[in-house]
Amino acid sequence: MKCQTGAAKPVDGVKMSDYFIMKAEATSQLWTAVMGSKTKPGGTWYEAVEFACELSKKSKSKRNYHLMTEAEFEYAAKRHKDKLSNIGGNGMTGEEWAYNSWDADKHTGGTDPVGPGSGSHTQKTRRDADSEGSDRVTSRLIRSIDGIGPATRLVVSADFAYPPGYVPSCDIHPPVAGAEPANSYRDPRWVTEGSTHWKQGTIAIGTLDLTVWEDGTAKLGNTNGQWFTSNNISFVFVPSSGSSGITKFAYIFLDDHQGSIISDKGFMNGGFVGRFEKESKTTTKPSVSNLMSGENLAKAQTARFDTEFKMVDMTKLPKTAAEITSAYSQDQRLLDGGAAKGWFQDNTSMQGAHHYRKDIDLDAFRFTVNQQGQRAAVLAAGKWFTVNNTFLRVIHSNGYIADYLYTIADKTFYHNSYMGYEKADFRMFEKVDNNSMPSTNCGAICGEEIPKDVAPAPMYVNDKEKGQSTFVPAPCPSGGCR
Repeated sequence: MKCQTGAAKPVDGVKMSDYFIMKAEATSQLWTAVMGSKTKPGGTWYEAVEFACELSKKSKSKRNYHLMTEAEFEYAAKRHKDKLSNIGGNGMTGEEWAYNSWDADKHTGGTDPVGPGSGSHTQKTRRDADSEGSDRVTSRLIRSIDGIGPATRLVVSADFAYPPGYVPSCDIHPPVAGAEPANSYRDPRWVTEGSTHWKQGTIAIGTLDLTVWEDGTAKLGNTNGQWFTSNNISFVFVPSSGSSGITKFAYIFLDDHQGSIISDKGFMNGGFVGRFEKESKTTTKPSVSNLMSGENLAKAQTARFDTEFKMVDMTKLPKTAAEITSAYSQDQRLLDGGAAKGWFQDNTSMQGAHHYRKDIDLDAFRFTVNQQGQRAAVLAAGKWFTVNNTFLRVIHSNGYIADYLYTIADKTFYHNSYMGYEKADFRMFEKVDNNSMPSTNCGAICGEEIPKDVAPAPMYVNDKEKGQSTFVPAPCPSGGCR
């Protein structure tokens, strides 16, 4: 179907060039014909983009197919909904992948907008027009880029190959992580020397300017200091002015040039959470006196070493609920305060239609996504333990394992996920009384304690590739963990 856009403005400040959009979502038959496999169309964002690439290669008319942008979907759904099938709650999945990332501050209109972080590895949106009272043409559902479920609908621009700023479908590839380095007090992946530095990525809160030298010198913003790592999950910056001002970043690398971190400081004190990436930048190496080895620098933090920085054999962590004994610690800061409270992430202000809740007791951890008055999915549930006040593992009695990195700052519970459907995505939770939970797109379910006998969603439990934890423990060095 060709969309003649004319002067219509479905969203203020947006103008669209003409384009062609598929009347229906891609079917399993079409997917198989293009991809040569029987994979269902409701796959990850990367699979949807790969489908567009392969279809472009096979097109006799040499058309360049691309995943629809939010603007392309919204115009078609608002102006030509009667000509589109699978729209309005009657689709194969009810939701479809959009090309866009979402950032309310950066969605400012324009001509043929492609959204922030074009082509980058960030959370994307999924769109539909719902007939149940939640108009998802204007309310976005944020989906992790590795998430599964949304269907695929492709677009061809009428007058050019791709919208300006759109990364061609065949040029987009998922990040590939290398082998996990040995457990050490200096993870070599952090070293930039003075030719590059680490900066904030597209989806992040706060600013980051970090340069790291192999000998232990580091510069964070305008502050000079030293650095060490712990168990390949924590990067610790120790300023020259003293250990009282150290900053710990819990980190997950996606590849050698990008990843995700959460700091143990609140935003009023220079905190940071979100994606980080390597960028070329010349930095003069500062002169730092009394440089120490990574191990000695870690042990010098005597007040925190035993509880946060000691080397642990992460390869021997419990993998079944029965293996979790009293020998494994539980960070008491994660407890939610009883049956009348819960940890909650409210997405209303971000125009989101789903919300997250955690209930955490000593004997049970529960984590759900709630939407339209229902628990849409149980993401994690079971017995739990923590390592070095940084790593959290939850194991259900059915064997399903969920792994996260976390921190508590300014009364906020931040986590960074290892799960295959949302690797390196972060969430932010505040402790809220049940009677104070928001009702928008949530209903009473958000104010109810999650039962302790819930089980993780089958779609994740049964998907060995996309539903499981991606955590790879760093092997101990030749001398062993100590």
